Amino acid sequence: MQRRKYTILVIPNGKGKSYRFSVDSVILTSLAAFSIIFAAFTFFFSYDYFFEQFDKSKLAHLQSEKVLLCNKIDGMSSTIIDLQDSYENIVDKEKAIRAIFDLPDIDPQERQLGIGGPELFDYTDKSDAEMLAYQTESEIDELVRLSTFETQQFKAIYEKLLDKKDDLDHMPSIMPCAGYLTRGYGIKKHPISGFKSLHAGLDIANRTGTPVYATASGVVSSVGNNGRLGKTVVIDHGNGIKTKYGHLNKYTVKKGTKVNRGDKIAEMGSTGYSTGTHLHYEVQLNGQSVNPQKFVLSPEMVNEHSSVY
Repeated sequence: MQRRKYTILVIPNGKGKSYRFSVDSVILTSLAAFSIIFAAFTFFFSYDYFFEQFDKSKLAHLQSEKVLLCNKIDGMSSTIIDLQDSYENIVDKEKAIRAIFDLPDIDPQERQLGIGGPELFDYTDKSDAEMLAYQTESEIDELVRLSTFETQQFKAIYEKLLDKKDDLDHMPSIMPCAGYLTRGYGIKKHPISGFKSLHAGLDIANRTGTPVYATASGVVSSVGNNGRLGKTVVIDHGNGIKTKYGHLNKYTVKKGTKVNRGDKIAEMGSTGYSTGTHLHYEVQLNGQSVNPQKFVLSPEMVNEHSSVY
């Protein structure tokens, strides 16, 4: 069977010789098929390359977002630790005040009601980092709600204490001197003996002669040398509360002196069993030592005349 041929005539637009040539139908069909296949391959590889680049760009964006989320989580974790410490300090102070003034404690269920319930959140399509970020934010929100609840409790306590102003004046609610806290309350290693034992107060370091103030109103019950504490002043504030000030350099009161919060009672020194100039300050409740820092109130909770700094 004779194959068809197609004649192609090329006629120039202007003057010139025209051209005529014949093409076999098989060749023409092959060229058409090759063109279609080439176009298909070009489209396929272009499509694949485009989406490969798109996926790389999307992955880079997601990785960048993950780094930002991780940094955000680290920052929020630090905030949570600070808030937890602050909240625990507030609760300790609240319990100490309630114990001193014989006020009823908060019902645990009531404290939980102050927390509030968690918000609903769809975890199904969230990355691990996003879920962790949300959980961290939820913990911060919970601590903020708890702190707000405790602040409200403090206000309620303060209103009750307005009727007990005399008792409030006799509560050791300020620090006894300016300086640097070098040892806190609790089981500590003694700087001289090296043995661990209960450190029943606070050690506050400063220069010799730094003024020492009464932390609450009361009557001086003892002035004199107290062995390891050296020169010591003890004040009886009533309600089973006493404060002790040791390692003094000089007294400015004597036994039986009535003092108000903020009155100067002595000067800091290094007498007794001491490694350097500092004040040893204790608070006793019914004969038992307690952490003095639990009694220190915020400035707005103390009368203006009580400020000694």
